[in-house]
Amino acid sequence: MPRGRLPGIDVVRALALIGVFIEHFRMNGWFRAGPVHDTGPALLHWVNVETSSRAMSLFVLLAGVSLALMTGGSRPYQGKRTRTTVLRVVVRAVTLWLISLCIDEFAPSVIAVYAVLLVFLLPFTRLRPRTLFILSAISIPLVTSYAMWVLSTHMDWMRTDTPDGLAVLAHPESWGEYFVTLLSVGSGFQFSYGIPLVLAGLAIGRLDLHSRAVRIKMLVTGSCVALGAVALYLAASKLFGVDELLNGRSPGDLVWQEVLVMPGPNSVYATSIVGIVFMIGVALALLGGFLMLTDRRIWQRLLWPLAAAGGMTMTWYAGHFLYQSAIGQPKAYSFGYFCAIVVVTLVASVLWRRWVRRGPLEWLVHKVIMTVVPAPKLP
Repeated sequence: MPRGRLPGIDVVRALALIGVFIEHFRMNGWFRAGPVHDTGPALLHWVNVETSSRAMSLFVLLAGVSLALMTGGSRPYQGKRTRTTVLRVVVRAVTLWLISLCIDEFAPSVIAVYAVLLVFLLPFTRLRPRTLFILSAISIPLVTSYAMWVLSTHMDWMRTDTPDGLAVLAHPESWGEYFVTLLSVGSGFQFSYGIPLVLAGLAIGRLDLHSRAVRIKMLVTGSCVALGAVALYLAASKLFGVDELLNGRSPGDLVWQEVLVMPGPNSVYATSIVGIVFMIGVALALLGGFLMLTDRRIWQRLLWPLAAAGGMTMTWYAGHFLYQSAIGQPKAYSFGYFCAIVVVTLVASVLWRRWVRRGPLEWLVHKVIMTVVPAPKLP
């Protein structure tokens, strides 16, 4: 574990990675995958549905936390160090974008959106946590209203024919259209949907995450926010019959009650105010809880496999797409198969991190950043 690194954040990042695995290794049988269109056992179907969009939401929020830590944490950098850090963030974003194009050759990746969000956050890095939380709250109804407006009146924006993968580099004349699409509707509104999440993540990263009092407040506040979002959803279901209203309709047939539902098979995640608030609460609670747990030596040891994997999530994110491509990208998997994938990931992470500080892709990104923007020379 590198000095000064907070293992609790890596644990939460690993949980987000496992959530992505659940979404992409869809389980519809306990020890043998069933027919592709079979939802499988009720419990597995519930797990598949409830992790849909939530894992990536957690990843996006953690991007804001990471940027806050890269720029000084609770004590933002000043002067020349700020300029160096900003340049490194830009180089990181460009490198991640290029990696995303490579991954797109095998499967659609959202790392390009992650990279753009890092650059988007740079003007906000000097703001205080309270201001950032307020901006996050204000942006939630704005981005969900935007998604509903596009889906209701401009569905043609979703049907663009821009190059993808490494072909983007070969068509510079399409770069303008490519980035407009990426920012407006790309990857299912991932950019606009991610704005309140990364702002909240930046606010969290600006807190004193080493303070036990702050961690307790994060756990309590996050739990209350998440439970409040669930209560609002349940109340809306009872009062307005939201679930029945949305059941069976087409994605373009939107109603205002859309903002009150949890993301699921009957709703578009980018239109759910409740869903975004819920994920911010969940992230606060998870980070507060695991930061406290990993202060204890026994929990550091027990959670080390997750922390090890969480420190190299970019490698595993790209790697699982390569693996799926190599085996033909089956549409369904068994629970046993999924567990084997998770175990291999955790064990391989522990073995790798035993001798190497960073994962392969993490090392590559770090090497590029330090080569392009070396540390300033001391006077």
